[in-house]
Amino acid sequence: MNRLNRILSHIDAPTNANHDTLHQVACVNSDHPTSNEYGGYLIAKVLLSEGVQSIFTLTGGHISPMLVGCNKLGIKVIDVRDEVTTVFAADAVGRLTGKPGVAMVTAGPGLTNTITAVKNAQMAESPCIIFGGATSMLLKGRGSLQDIDQFALMRPHVKKCFTLKRVKDIIPTLREAFYLSNSGVPGPIFIETPLEIIWPRSEIELSTSGSSGSTSTKSKTSSIWDKLPKLDIASLYTQYHVHRVFKDGFKDLNNIEKSDAYKYKTQQKAASSVYVPYNAILNQLMHSKCPLLVLGSQSMLHPLLVKDLIAALNQLRIPVYLSGMSRGLLGKHHELYFRHKRSVALAKCDFVILCGVSCDFRLNYGRSINKNAYFIHVNLDPAKLKINSDLRKRQLALQVDGCKFLLKLAESKKDLGVSLSFNDWLTDLKRRELQREQGIDSGMKKEMQLKEEGTMNTVNLCRILDDLIEDEQTYLIADGGDFVGTASYLVKPRSPLRWLDPGAFGTLGCGAGFALGVKGLNPDANVIMLYGDGSVGWSLCEFDTFRRFKFGLIAIIGNDSCWHQMYRDQVRILKDTTATLLGEHTRYDRVVEGFECKGFLVRNATEFKHAFKEAQKYAKQGIPVVINALISKSKFREGSISL
Repeated sequence: MNRLNRILSHIDAPTNANHDTLHQVACVNSDHPTSNEYGGYLIAKVLLSEGVQSIFTLTGGHISPMLVGCNKLGIKVIDVRDEVTTVFAADAVGRLTGKPGVAMVTAGPGLTNTITAVKNAQMAESPCIIFGGATSMLLKGRGSLQDIDQFALMRPHVKKCFTLKRVKDIIPTLREAFYLSNSGVPGPIFIETPLEIIWPRSEIELSTSGSSGSTSTKSKTSSIWDKLPKLDIASLYTQYHVHRVFKDGFKDLNNIEKSDAYKYKTQQKAASSVYVPYNAILNQLMHSKCPLLVLGSQSMLHPLLVKDLIAALNQLRIPVYLSGMSRGLLGKHHELYFRHKRSVALAKCDFVILCGVSCDFRLNYGRSINKNAYFIHVNLDPAKLKINSDLRKRQLALQVDGCKFLLKLAESKKDLGVSLSFNDWLTDLKRRELQREQGIDSGMKKEMQLKEEGTMNTVNLCRILDDLIEDEQTYLIADGGDFVGTASYLVKPRSPLRWLDPGAFGTLGCGAGFALGVKGLNPDANVIMLYGDGSVGWSLCEFDTFRRFKFGLIAIIGNDSCWHQMYRDQVRILKDTTATLLGEHTRYDRVVEGFECKGFLVRNATEFKHAFKEAQKYAKQGIPVVINALISKSKFREGSISL
């Protein structure tokens, strides 16, 4: 009743017995609601039925009932230090499971803080759902706290925006959101949750009840009209609004089943099928001498089909380059898997399939592909099939799922009894692969003779790290520029879906969120994060999050005291270091110790090996570890700046 009394003290309550007053029901259980009849709990029940294990959030009054609801139902609530981390984490969950990850952020600045990660998820084609709190519908556009046009902010970066206007809309809206996020080209969905949708009705009635607060002085003369009861239109409308919001909202609260999500999907209309001339493709392949297959993240949308996809690649016998989430698909060593000199291979091939890959800057806008090669482009996004077609025409553009395309192509080959062999081409590719490896080692040895005192050579550090990784299921998370670019050449994921990098957007600051996404799915997973000393600046506060949740992991920082990718080519071309230098050998190992994590400073190979072994012990105890590796500046990736 204390809250009721505080509200009443601000109301000029007239003596008229007919004046609207607060009803006693409004304060029943208002301070400690025991009923689960509130929208936040209903949302949590739907999330549970969709198989959501964890959600990522930074708390706020506009969203807290959803967080409490999730906690009540056993969905792990992982609260972070920066809202952008929530969406990076949800992005990672979407990539690894093929099901949308979930982020919940408060209104206004809470939502604006996520934009970089939302755009990254869109460009990486990751399914995820972003819940954004919002002011009451009654106060929209009236200057309420943190009230902005959130649709205008989010619409360019998501597949669809929803706003919940009635509690009974929660179930169908969430079902549609999860379906849409994963259908066609996967991507983020935004759901706006106004206050009255998620808070208990008693709280909403309590906050909206009362008179209009008019303090006008009565006229000394009165008429018959003054003796009639006064209608408070605002109060009546408010009561109608509350009734409309909550009407029939909880009738299905106890009837939500996990099978409902599957039922919803099966009710949707199947997309019209695209004709694929598999026999003609196989015929073209049979006449090829130098075929090539390039796989991207979109080929990995079906984690449950990974083993079948590997079998299909073995059946087709086409040499393959892997990028994005497809890294690690064929393990560390496979006779069909190549990593180096991709542009040379593309220039020499006579048949190429791009599967879930875009003809963007990474393929020189399509110009890397031999102009005489038979070019098949497979992608779910029709825009990707057309991009840069003026620079490199496709012989066949197929708007189909890359994974399923390869499975069907392999099946057709098997049914037809076709035999494919490209031994001479494989030998040529292996020769260039070996030459590149030898060239890397040769360059490393030269640079090691010139390295700065008290530092490691970057290539040597990555070689050592690759040798130290023993667990085949280790997750490698890449967040950085030059150091991480080098690591991507040399540190190899051992298994499918064990490599996470930002993707086409090239975003820095994704590492902590990606790690939390992995740990939210499997707290015991071995995680190695690869940071540059520039990119780690975005993630440092999240070591508090890792520590609070006892997420043991290892973060390796390649510390060369600058934004090296910018520094090297800017100095070479423009002879100026402006804005490229960082603090000299900053002690990031000490920074994380402030969060009660463990830090190591290493200056040579012996110290690094020792620190890594010790770090593994700490990580198994649930203690996050930073290895601050001081490295020399290197010319290994000179010219890699994108212009």
